[in-house]
Amino acid sequence: MQAALPMTLGTLALAACAMPGDTTASIGPRHAPEGYGVVAGQGGLVVTRLATPFGYADGAEAKRAANAYCRGAGVASGPEDNFQAAAWIFTGGCA
Repeated sequence: MQAALPMTLGTLALAACAMPGDTTASIGPRHAPEGYGVVAGQGGLVVTRLATPFGYADGAEAKRAANAYCRGAGVASGPEDNFQAAAWIFTGGCA
């Protein structure tokens, strides 16, 4: 009976790392960095700046915000990324 307790706790700990949802294993749910809005959807990541809207020339800043949102994985940036209506859209989402 005593040997079963450590196995049970280990199983619970592993199960917590594999919970479904918008998470990266063991680091919890993703949140937009302060000052930015990030929406993950079918079209990828839509990144906006809350104070002053992004301009076309702000792609590097938007990518940094997307990388912060994606944490260790980073954003899957590519030639399909685009700028629309004061938002940068990263069609690949998080890597």
